Amino acid sequence: MKIICDVLDLTDALSKVTRALPSKVMIGVNNDGIKISAHGDTVVFTANDMEYEIENTIKAVVQEEGEVLVPGKYMYEIAKRIESGSQVDIYSIEEDVIHIQAMDNTAHLSKFRLSDFVPLTNADEEYDISFNIPQKDLKRLVEKTSFSAATDDSRPQFKGCLFDIKGNSMNVVALDGYRMAVATYSLPAEYDSIQVVVPVKTLNEVAKLMENEEDSVTLYFSSKRFSVSIGEHTKVTSNLLSGKFLDYARTIPSSYETKLTVNIKQLQASLDRAAVMTRYDKSSMVKVEVKDSVMNVHASSSIGEINDMIKIYSNGKDVTMLLNCKFILDVLKNCDGEFVNISLNSPTAPFIIEPINESENEKYVYLLLPIRY
Repeated sequence: MKIICDVLDLTDALSKVTRALPSKVMIGVNNDGIKISAHGDTVVFTANDMEYEIENTIKAVVQEEGEVLVPGKYMYEIAKRIESGSQVDIYSIEEDVIHIQAMDNTAHLSKFRLSDFVPLTNADEEYDISFNIPQKDLKRLVEKTSFSAATDDSRPQFKGCLFDIKGNSMNVVALDGYRMAVATYSLPAEYDSIQVVVPVKTLNEVAKLMENEEDSVTLYFSSKRFSVSIGEHTKVTSNLLSGKFLDYARTIPSSYETKLTVNIKQLQASLDRAAVMTRYDKSSMVKVEVKDSVMNVHASSSIGEINDMIKIYSNGKDVTMLLNCKFILDVLKNCDGEFVNISLNSPTAPFIIEPINESENEKYVYLLLPIRY
């Protein structure tokens, strides 16, 4: 293999694909390598950690076609130290060495065996459905739901977001057993029904790789894989999480005894003050009392206590609840607009928070569990 490429293209490609290299080396598996494939006038860089894979394509002068597997992190560290504007020659003559040359600087790296690279997918793998959506929409869907996903391994399927597609609607759902986020998004056309659970780790990496929010991305879904094409050069492919996901639609109550409308900034400020008293409390517990269109937020500890009063719109029964302050703040930070609706039934039943906004394509519902007492 022998190629000539611009150092900025090389560095950009390597910076993207090295994100898929694992932080820990697996015993018996060479998973620290980046595969370089040169054909025609393009060079493809590919890396994976056996769970998700990133592929980036650049234009180059390919003088000799071929494929090699190189130490990924070393290759990237060398490339980003080459002077900007340089042309880089990458070639392999010997069986076990790759050469990287730019102007008067030359580096040599030992190659890995190409057979050690295990691709995540087959070249002819097919997907059941695919469609385009704006980058900014996908990024927003991920950011406003993934924070509710589980972080422990007790139920691995909850460490991902469920993509539930039916007709022209897509629900993105994340939960951890104490809270749940549901985003409903209108699709550009009708599609076959499919449900897949994509690891949050993959979705977060996709969000970081989306650099132009005005462009679109293409999403691909199958019963085995999830894939995203970002622009013309980058593709992320991921295995799915297995295990039965919660029947989330049945957990959302169909009616409520009390409905509140609260100013987001006022509630955030009140809970921020209450958090001062709960910062060393694992449950971040605050007491919320609703009576006569006033919400009283109370937090106490051995150090002292805080009481805040907020004027709200209330319809229904008065109620007193113990809530996790952090969980509510996480929701409010992801709510657009000026107000939220809070709907509840009893001090011990799940309640929902819905931001009030004017978006026709997106709707968000957050369900939380109160603390039992």
